[in-house]
Amino acid sequence: GNGRMTSPPFPFVLMTSPAASPAPAGVAEAKVDALVFKVMRLNRPSFHCPPSTTAMSFIDGLSSLPLTDIGPSDSLIFPPGFGNIYLGETFSAYVSVCSNSLEELTKVEVRAELQTGTKRITLLDGSNSFLQTFPPKGHVDYILEHELKEAGVHIMICTASFFESSGQERKVRQYFKFQVQKPLSVTTKLHFMENSIFLENQIQNITKLPLYLSLIKFEPSQPYNREDLSAG
Repeated sequence: GNGRMTSPPFPFVLMTSPAASPAPAGVAEAKVDALVFKVMRLNRPSFHCPPSTTAMSFIDGLSSLPLTDIGPSDSLIFPPGFGNIYLGETFSAYVSVCSNSLEELTKVEVRAELQTGTKRITLLDGSNSFLQTFPPKGHVDYILEHELKEAGVHIMICTASFFESSGQERKVRQYFKFQVQKPLSVTTKLHFMENSIFLENQIQNITKLPLYLSLIKFEPSQPYNREDLSAG
């Protein structure tokens, strides 16, 4: 989904971008400070777990405060950086298009795409983000989300085209790269006993955080059948 808003709802981490690529033939290069993209990954804060004695004193201190005085405290920690992102997660990005121009821009179209190792996915279509006018020093913000289904390098491509007051069409494009990692390592072993084949799967958590596995299911191809020994 996408939409406008004035500030991100969660802590965010800035994604850096290399220099913009050259504009296509027939379209003039935009000035460096005409329009710029700021792309941030939305991420929830984590909880700080102090030693037990400190935790108890913290709880005791809260008990003497009115409920209206309880708010953000040192118990919440903002993300220290972009962090790791894993296959299966939903990538949430806060995209801000900022104008550093002193003149009004017109017919602004913003487009965002995600390039994976095998395909390019449209996150924001230019037809849905068209702005007839864009004020000097103005900005427009979007929240974009996508479920990550491939591991490896992902590149978020942000493009904006617009017209200056002179009538000249210009275009800017920026790239934001991040790595999607696999959260699990799966190794398989086959054991042959008489007319039966026993399949052993070893699943290892290769992240730095505990994971909760809600379902593990084995689906054999024909002509094999599956018998769930854990079903009793």
